Amino acid sequence: MDMTEIANSPVRLTAVDSPDQPTPSAALEELYRGFEKELLVPLWTEIGDLMPVHPRSKAVPHLWRWENLVALAGEAGHLVPVGRGGERRAIALANPSLGGRPFATPTLWAAIQYLMPGEDAPEHRHTQHAFRFVVEGEGVWTVVGGDPVPMR
Repeated sequence: MDMTEIANSPVRLTAVDSPDQPTPSAALEELYRGFEKELLVPLWTEIGDLMPVHPRSKAVPHLWRWENLVALAGEAGHLVPVGRGGERRAIALANPSLGGRPFATPTLWAAIQYLMPGEDAPEHRHTQHAFRFVVEGEGVWTVVGGDPVPMR
């Protein structure tokens, strides 16, 4: 096995004597060097962190009150332009335990968008999925693949 390829690999594996791991042996260490060379990580060495018995999110439960959100969004509607300066006038929910970042949880981004009557938000694309709900108002649509899709 080419030791240079293994030395350049960010994958580092060590056989450990543990009830939930294979019995350490020279053959197992050789297998692990092959994994390192090919940039592979056997999940049996990671399973405790990948699939804990209970969730270990850094997020804490938090309640954003609608009456406060809509009042602040309405004020933003009068002060912040809906164009690129206001980036579609979207206001992200920031979980208090995630350092002020715009995330409701470590894996979920949530925001409200406030549009005044007659306003159009600049078009944009998503690589991630987006779910949209119209909470108040009517006559709203989005465009998907060039086709208008009404939202109610």
